[in-house]
Amino acid sequence: MKRRPDREVNVFSMSAVDLFAAAMGAFALLAIILLPYYQKEIRELTPENAISDLLRAAEDSSVETVEKRKALEAKRSASTQAVSDIRSDAEKLLAELRAAEAALLEKQAEVIRAAPVPEPMEDKPAPQDSPKPALVSFRFLGLKTAQDDVTIALDMNRCMAGHERSVGRAVDRIIDSLQDNHALSILGFQQTDSGPRTQSWPPGGGLRNINAAGTQGQAKQFAARLTGQFGGSASMLNAFEKLLSGPGDAIFLVSDGLPNPRANNGLSPTRLVRELTQMNGGRKEIHTVVVGNYFDYDGTVEFMEDLAARNGGQFMALASSDKGVCD
Repeated sequence: MKRRPDREVNVFSMSAVDLFAAAMGAFALLAIILLPYYQKEIRELTPENAISDLLRAAEDSSVETVEKRKALEAKRSASTQAVSDIRSDAEKLLAELRAAEAALLEKQAEVIRAAPVPEPMEDKPAPQDSPKPALVSFRFLGLKTAQDDVTIALDMNRCMAGHERSVGRAVDRIIDSLQDNHALSILGFQQTDSGPRTQSWPPGGGLRNINAAGTQGQAKQFAARLTGQFGGSASMLNAFEKLLSGPGDAIFLVSDGLPNPRANNGLSPTRLVRELTQMNGGRKEIHTVVVGNYFDYDGTVEFMEDLAARNGGQFMALASSDKGVCD
């Protein structure tokens, strides 16, 4: 009987099996060697370790933030101290400036008071071929005029409140400077809710001779009453309409030099000077006396000085140590 051939197929030879076995052995050996390093990395990646790392980073950040905050606080404290020092120096300089200006004005007043008063000239007829010279008949802290009829115009706006003593002294000095040949009138003016308001002395208008019995006392008493009624604003346009059409050849305006445009047809101080000068037309002298802390505001001195210069008058500034309601 014929034997059937063996059909078993051998895929791998003994040499291939030996090669695979050697490779597996090498892999197992490498796995055993690297196993501790793998376990260490696994331990480092656990949630507990990650939280610890985050906590350490947060602590480091907190320490850095505290240090930055301390540095900012130190800078802020230094800046605040520097600002305080600058403000203190500025206030000290301003106080010294006010004191120096007040001392200068007082010295000027003393020099003027010490100046010799010219002797009255004898009544002699002047030669017909030479003009009669204009004699200075009135002096007040550097202001002078040859006019005999004088009107004091007192600004009664609310910013004058607080300076009552300075205003009263200024008006009293004007009245005391008048001589027997002078005649006087006083006009107080202000703008109230109902419109412009004026108060005049002597009653009924006109002028009062300064040498008449009781004239100086009555004039000072009337001026003192006006200083107790400061309020509202002031319409200089309305006041000068009355002043320019009334008695007096020389007007002495006592004011803080702060005209309110709303009470003067919207005119700025510069335009108001031009309007008043045009209204006057050179008919009367306009002298100005600014009272108060005029150095705290721009334009006060310029307005009063310009108004006097354009109308044949002179300008005087009297500093006040008092604080007004607008200061």
